Amino acid sequence: MRPLLTPSALALSALALLGVTACASAPKPAEPGGDTIKVNHKAERKIFSGTPDKFTGEVTVDMLFTPTSHRRASGATVRFSPGARTAWHSHPSGQTLVVTEGQGWVQQRGGERVEMKPGDVIWTPPGVEHWHGASADAAVAHIALQDQVGGKVVEWGAHVTDAQYQGEQAAQ
Repeated sequence: MRPLLTPSALALSALALLGVTACASAPKPAEPGGDTIKVNHKAERKIFSGTPDKFTGEVTVDMLFTPTSHRRASGATVRFSPGARTAWHSHPSGQTLVVTEGQGWVQQRGGERVEMKPGDVIWTPPGVEHWHGASADAAVAHIALQDQVGGKVVEWGAHVTDAQYQGEQAAQ
């Protein structure tokens, strides 16, 4: 008598219960000597300070991953000290921010400054100019995710003025 579920079927059932599904475009198993799983250890990752042409204040960027021949996305954990922020910028394929700690602000050009807190997920559509950073009194950290288009993930603009940062005028 055959078992009701083979080990493979049992594993797929467990994944289905967890909400994980296989797709038709899933990669085939690696051939001997082919691609293998790569672990990107924190101690080996590129961590750098935000440069003054793109950021105001103290900012640290921990590159989690970059685009490859198989992946268009990049991701980084970005930490802003109180008062620190990005310059105006946009992303050719949009950007998702996942706030992990602290309190900060995000603003689309021409829009209102919006508070962001841990657990908030912010989506900025492709080409929309915006800035984000810490509040004046608290640091903030977020994971930034964006796709590369034509070799670029971001287009940088002018610095956010102190008046724009403080919400004293519409960001034009």
